[in-house]
Amino acid sequence: MSAVAISLDIGGTFTDFVVRDAEGGIETYKSSTTNGRISDGIFNGLTMIAERRGVRLSGLLGECRSFACGTTVATNAILERKTAKTALLCTEGFRDTLLIREGGKADTYNLWVDFPEPFLPRRLTFGITERMNAEGGMETPLDEAQVHAAIAQMKHWGVEAVAVSLLWSISNPAHEIRIGEIIAETWPEIPVSLGHQVHPTIREYRRTSATAIDASLKPIVYRNVNELRARLETSGFSGVLTLVTSNGGRTSIEEVMAKPVYLCMSGPSAIPHAGSEIARMERIDHGNIITVDMGGTSFDVSVTTAWQTPMHREGMIGGELFGVPSVEVLTIGAGGGSIARVDTGGFIHVGPESAGAFPGPACYGRGGQRATVTDANLVRGLIDPDGFADGQMQLSRAAAEKVIADDIGMPLGMTVAEAASLICLTIEQNMVGAIEEITVRRGVDPRDFLLVSGGSAGGLHAAAIARELGICRVIVPRAAGVLSAFGIDRGDVKFNFGQSLFTSSLGFAYERVGKVLAELEREGRAYLDRMGVPDQHRELQFTAEARYAGQVWQLSVPLARPEIRDETDLAVFIEAFHRLHETHYSVRSPEDAVEITEFNLVAIGRGEPRVESDKIAKVQSVPQPKWRRVFLKEEGGEIDLAVYDLETMPFGHTVEGPCLIQDKLTVSLVPSAAKAYVTEHHSILIDLVNPELTPATSQTAASS
Repeated sequence: MSAVAISLDIGGTFTDFVVRDAEGGIETYKSSTTNGRISDGIFNGLTMIAERRGVRLSGLLGECRSFACGTTVATNAILERKTAKTALLCTEGFRDTLLIREGGKADTYNLWVDFPEPFLPRRLTFGITERMNAEGGMETPLDEAQVHAAIAQMKHWGVEAVAVSLLWSISNPAHEIRIGEIIAETWPEIPVSLGHQVHPTIREYRRTSATAIDASLKPIVYRNVNELRARLETSGFSGVLTLVTSNGGRTSIEEVMAKPVYLCMSGPSAIPHAGSEIARMERIDHGNIITVDMGGTSFDVSVTTAWQTPMHREGMIGGELFGVPSVEVLTIGAGGGSIARVDTGGFIHVGPESAGAFPGPACYGRGGQRATVTDANLVRGLIDPDGFADGQMQLSRAAAEKVIADDIGMPLGMTVAEAASLICLTIEQNMVGAIEEITVRRGVDPRDFLLVSGGSAGGLHAAAIARELGICRVIVPRAAGVLSAFGIDRGDVKFNFGQSLFTSSLGFAYERVGKVLAELEREGRAYLDRMGVPDQHRELQFTAEARYAGQVWQLSVPLARPEIRDETDLAVFIEAFHRLHETHYSVRSPEDAVEITEFNLVAIGRGEPRVESDKIAKVQSVPQPKWRRVFLKEEGGEIDLAVYDLETMPFGHTVEGPCLIQDKLTVSLVPSAAKAYVTEHHSILIDLVNPELTPATSQTAASS
């Protein structure tokens, strides 16, 4: 067996796998996610893959040179409040930073929402006498006796991790470093996170929140990652193990265990890259892409404009701001396992609660007792009960009909089929609202975009969502059922570095800025050295956080090169800031001073160019559909629907809607007055506007 690379994404319901061989061919697999130890679900999937490939598990892993993993271990720990018992050491007088936050509520006008509890309880927050000023000078010496007393108290209370976030550590981290040294000397086994290392931003709450989350995740991440590494090595793996971070890139387990806060939103962060890669493969040249992924638990959506996907530091999980650089992905609770219910007023709701993998939807036969979207699609006849998840599971239509009748049909006076249609319509409106949230409400017209649909459940709803938004064309890629894992496979090595430094265009600190940029470059190159990235595949992207004097928020301004040496370089940077500000806010103020608060670097190791090698048989004959009785309310009720097998459809083959196109991990619904074409890479291109187009002209039109 030739060398392989394995990429996987651990979702709430399924764990998705992409296996790529040395020639670039990929195979896709799914296995059920297990509660508790993440390695159990991973190894269940690996064992299944080995069996299907006709080899032993040790043989599969022995030939594996790269193992990349997107995991929900950090996200779930925060959501479920199962993080480690963590204490916070802060500057005296600032014990309430995590309580006060930034002064407001997420929903200002909702009087019924209580102000949230702090991420760490106040009783585990210790104020330490010390003070650095904003310029880095020492105002008050560190009281080391207080630090020792706090350590003694933390030991007595059974604390499992320690976060240290002092007020002006970003200007001078000496006191924070010394506290870390004292803890290491007196309590070496306790995990510690220092604010100036985790998130060196000027904003006190954001830095403290990120540091507290980082520390609270360390025991959990250490345990899970070390267990996964040990099991892989015991089973014959000797390649490179990487984890996906919030910035969408892959990095070593050592980097992640040093800063586990970067694991927040690990899996979904690969989705935008997956959508862009699919569009490039299919020669869509405008780069305006909405990528969605409807899995078993959640619906993820991202927007890419002219091939650029925005980054941000506003990431929140369970109401907690983790703050580190992240790919912008909006996630709502809308998936195949989303539970439907009728409230006391007679209104239907679907999600955000999910049945997960265990017990799962009622049709799984694992004890699920509530109606879900998967149950509804099965009742409508859109899912093959014998071929679900590549034949791994036999679905029970009778069980699905019963829970839909009990939960939705009887309360609303509907037939089971009508209730199932209402469940699907409701979840589709939820997903439309999520897309509108990051397009229409930001002044972006979704009609100018291509929709790339991922997730095993996505293809059944993608065309309906697109029509509601006025989107003309939808691509359901061959890897749709494992879209995030595909994005991980196609992703780059990547990690972020930053340093806080305040300066202004009125008195620019050339020497200090030069030292900061040089230090960032050294960190970035050392990281790429550790990751074994060849020089020709390296890329260093420098940015500066800048604002007009008096503004609250900054913009990230790219630096053409890692230096600002003189007035000429500074003028170039200032003009770049003016242009960026005008692009975002339609105004520039060239007479105002420009302030810089922070410098950042993204160190990237680009992957080798991928040569796509299809493992799909070159079909010559015209595929013949099977027919299935389904219920489509938009078609008037029960109809006989043509069902095509994607494996039997050659490049360029065209089918008219309404029909279904099935693959081993997903199924797509092509609606009336639409046509679907099979592309060169065996994606399904659904044209919702001009069904008279040929396959070639359709791809050209999608590019215009």
